[in-house]
Amino acid sequence: MHLKWNNRFSRVLASSVAVLVATTSLNAIPRDPCDPVPPPVCCEEPKPGPFAFAYPFDMDLNCPRDFYFHVDGLAMQAKEDGLDFAIKDSSAPSSTGSITHGTVEGFAGDNNEWDYNPGVRVGFGFYLDHDAWNFDCNWTWLNITNYERTSERVAGGVLIPLWLLGSGTPAAQLGESASAKWDVKYNTIDVRLAKPYYVSRYLVFSPHFGIRGGWIDQQFSVDYSGNAVGQRAIHHGQNDFWGIGARAGIDTDWILGKGWCLFGNVAASMLFGKFEIDQSLTLPSGPGFDLDYDYHQNTPNFEMALGIGWGMHFNKQRNHVGLRAAYEFHEWFDQLNMRKFSSGTGGVVAGAAVNNGAYANDTVSRGNFTLNGFSLKLQFDI
Repeated sequence: MHLKWNNRFSRVLASSVAVLVATTSLNAIPRDPCDPVPPPVCCEEPKPGPFAFAYPFDMDLNCPRDFYFHVDGLAMQAKEDGLDFAIKDSSAPSSTGSITHGTVEGFAGDNNEWDYNPGVRVGFGFYLDHDAWNFDCNWTWLNITNYERTSERVAGGVLIPLWLLGSGTPAAQLGESASAKWDVKYNTIDVRLAKPYYVSRYLVFSPHFGIRGGWIDQQFSVDYSGNAVGQRAIHHGQNDFWGIGARAGIDTDWILGKGWCLFGNVAASMLFGKFEIDQSLTLPSGPGFDLDYDYHQNTPNFEMALGIGWGMHFNKQRNHVGLRAAYEFHEWFDQLNMRKFSSGTGGVVAGAAVNNGAYANDTVSRGNFTLNGFSLKLQFDI
């Protein structure tokens, strides 16, 4: 019995080996040249790839020095909350001091009241041997000047000054016309460390962090001219800020080909800074005021840029030149901190209302300072 089982197992094993050898031999026989070629097993349009990612950005220069510098021309429209300086009142002064069909006048509302002002941004940078990190430094400068003027053309109407002490609708001799000037000196210095790298063949990310220093010096003056000779009231305010703090963000390049790309950059910063406020009021008769106060505060800042760029190699691919045009947004929170004064309520003595000279004041809406406009960047890589 045991011998029969061994014989059967030997036959099965021998048959299996013979089939395996035959199959291998058939596959090893070369195909006849006249046999039809089997269709390739693939798609009509091959899938893109293979892809590499997270490898360092390369300018593809011959003998690179890993250094670059740039100059940007800026045209920025600056705005700030709280710069209204008068209310146009179509009614003559009355005992109740009521406003009839009033409209607010000043640097607000209509977008045309904010002019585009020139500026410049310059910077330089280089790539480090340590994992191709990128270090750069940028300085931005803007000189902002805006003028606005308004007058009451309705017979018997007046302008109600918003930067004067007083109560109710003022006397006509101080409220016929008004003009204002807003002047800003804007400077920022950014030092940052970045890591540009490819997410795919056509997308480059560059996260960065660093230090920002900022100086925003504002002057806001309003001249209320009356209809009598010498009847003028002038308010002048100085709102200066300086600060230093941390800044972080990410730049992105979306490569289109032929040297073209789209880009979008965002960054935010938090600065510890100091405000220096100085205000004065000159009246044609009677006392005005003169005050100053300083304080420290954390101030946030946010910025964004969207644009298109183009570049090309030259000098046997040893150098590269690039142009970038962008529309930029900048927001500085709680920048305008001058104080407005208003009359307070008087007391009551022997059943009659009297004005005891009380007054109230508060900061001007804690206004945000904003910039938006165009930039054109010229950069050389060597």
